Amino acid sequence: MKHAAVVRSVSSDNPGDGAKDILPVDPPQQPLQSSLPKRYSNTKLLLGLLGSTLSFGLTAGFVLTGAARATEAIALRLANNDYLVLLLFAAMFGSAQMVILFPLRLYSGYYLEHRYGLSTQSMRAWLWEGTKAFVVGLPISILILLAFYRCLRQFGSLWWLPVASLLFVVGVILARIAPVVILPLFYKFKPLEEGTLRHRILGLCDRLGVPVGGVFVFDLSKSTKKANAAFTGMGRSRRIILGDTLVSNFSDDEVEVVFAHELGHRKLGHIWSLIVVGTVSSFAGLYITSRLYAASLGWFGYSSQNEIAALPLLGLWLAVYSIVSSPIQNAFSRAHERSADRFALRATGMKEAFISAMRKLALLNLADRTPHPLVEFLFYSHPSIEKRIAAALRTEV
Repeated sequence: MKHAAVVRSVSSDNPGDGAKDILPVDPPQQPLQSSLPKRYSNTKLLLGLLGSTLSFGLTAGFVLTGAARATEAIALRLANNDYLVLLLFAAMFGSAQMVILFPLRLYSGYYLEHRYGLSTQSMRAWLWEGTKAFVVGLPISILILLAFYRCLRQFGSLWWLPVASLLFVVGVILARIAPVVILPLFYKFKPLEEGTLRHRILGLCDRLGVPVGGVFVFDLSKSTKKANAAFTGMGRSRRIILGDTLVSNFSDDEVEVVFAHELGHRKLGHIWSLIVVGTVSSFAGLYITSRLYAASLGWFGYSSQNEIAALPLLGLWLAVYSIVSSPIQNAFSRAHERSADRFALRATGMKEAFISAMRKLALLNLADRTPHPLVEFLFYSHPSIEKRIAAALRTEV
């Protein structure tokens, strides 16, 4: 399930693409309706769906074949403390999934990006970035897992309530610390240098009355040729970050209107709005899955919700809820993106710059400008490029 948003991005979606990235070509030289972006986007989508399906199938097989009980038995022979048994069980199951899914992740995240000329990373750099992400996420995951199991044992059928509360607190904390603690582990940030662009951006902030903690450029080019900008953080850590690929490849007018879009998220309260939506979704989802989990334990021969071998069954129900709820949360996100687009257009009055920026993002990020409506509804957190351009043409500035 999705929780508090740490980053709000301006880029259009490529389903299954974890980063928003840019092709080193002069956009006017590419045909507007090239089949290349559609092939790339569809391939990423299919690989993402394949990965999710395989992960779900592995978890289901783990439960149905009795492998979960066998793994629990091994962990019980190695440790006599329930929490250590839980960690050993999770480590064995998680490691098996990682090994099985790694070839798919390698192809999607590395080979496909190079095949389409989007990645600037060596294999060594790609592996190192993945290792860092794993190391950063591991202690957080362990703490959440242990706290979850404690709640499961202590609060009985009401375990979902403290767990959802915990996830809310963790989400807010991560949103606060991500820009100053986590993101710098992966990218180098520096203030936008003095010049016309900085003067225009700060002037826009003053005119709109939107204080930000800073405007920073980060070295996105070390890993990709794509372009992106994002609104990150909360409170004093709030800042807008611009990829160096964006600053280098877009005109000052285009960068300013993209920046205004990010200001729109701040001015219109979208971060808090998404936190509220994510929190409601978390509480509702954990409540629903707790009921389904309790009702289905007997189907697989489990007698207690505390059984460690039964926990993958809860993971399956959470996955089902995520499948159902994700399109709803994406619809909220698309509504926010549309309102941020309107804000940017009215704040700057630069309709042509906005449209040219959208076209560049589509061309450089190999985004599908006209995805199938069902694909957009199910998987896109941003409206398609063609819809954003059409809406811009209708907007009065």
